[in-house]
Amino acid sequence: MPKLSMSRRSVLTAGVAFAVSAPSIISARAAVNLRLTHPADAAHPVNIEAEAMAKRIAERTKGEVNIAIFANNALGSPTDTAQQTRLGAIDMILLNPANIEAMSKTIGVVNIPYQFDSYEHAHKTLDVTGRDWLAAQLQAAGFTWIANFEWGFRALTNSRRPVNAPADVQGLKLRVPPELAIKAAFEALGATTQTIAFQEVYLALANKAVDGQDNPVATTYAAKFYEAQSNLALTKHIYTSIMLAANPKVWNDKLTADQRKIVSEEATKAGAAARKTVRDNEEKYIADMQKAGIAVTRPDVAPFRDKMGPAYDQLRKVLGEDTWTTWAKFVAAARA
Repeated sequence: MPKLSMSRRSVLTAGVAFAVSAPSIISARAAVNLRLTHPADAAHPVNIEAEAMAKRIAERTKGEVNIAIFANNALGSPTDTAQQTRLGAIDMILLNPANIEAMSKTIGVVNIPYQFDSYEHAHKTLDVTGRDWLAAQLQAAGFTWIANFEWGFRALTNSRRPVNAPADVQGLKLRVPPELAIKAAFEALGATTQTIAFQEVYLALANKAVDGQDNPVATTYAAKFYEAQSNLALTKHIYTSIMLAANPKVWNDKLTADQRKIVSEEATKAGAAARKTVRDNEEKYIADMQKAGIAVTRPDVAPFRDKMGPAYDQLRKVLGEDTWTTWAKFVAAARA
């Protein structure tokens, strides 16, 4: 049998040929492309900071994690997209806890009327005293919590009269989202409520199908609802959070530990920036709406809170006594 031999040069040549023709053993990780849905208008701070977050994540992961943002309910209603995210059809979502009440009754505690005294109080409850408990509720509902963003305290607009006291709300026909806490709060004040999809609110106001609506100031401003209203009351009846969450399988299986760390860091940074912008711009938005002709009132919230008994009874029954009591301790701890 002839003896086989290869020179050093032929070995190197063969190695080069193999490197060119075969897949590289050390190759870049395949890019992960994710979809993130949320209901905010493109001009809202939540969307602006989500877009900035996605850009920073792509840069830090060197293009390995790319997040496409779908704003303004482009992929469906908040409740529909929450269900799609839970099932894995959508990867990530910025959700109002009220949108998943059908999947988790306990998460509705976040929207109890008049429970928070200030932004600082709400933030400390969500970020510190109630954080672990909330994360567990979201996990049980089929979501991995990542970070808190912000809608803000809700304010009431209407086309009939200024609101300075609870009696001014009585008899108003108000659009509400499909959220029990908001509906219960206004009905406790004597208003009539009608559920209307967010995309249809402007037309309903313009056509006088309803007298008014409630949303955080930034949302009312971005959606231009004030154009069809004459009065804005800073009732601060409900603090509305918006939480960034992911489908657990997507979070754990599609992303590495390092990638999850980067996403969490950038999401927390984006959430903080959105909160700051919402608060910093609130008075500017109010001033702009006043220039457009809307009258603004800043009622004392105490008399409104005093009228919440029927709403609290209704919510306590839905949430359960244990949940109500547990959450009340987190709220009280944050206040202390």
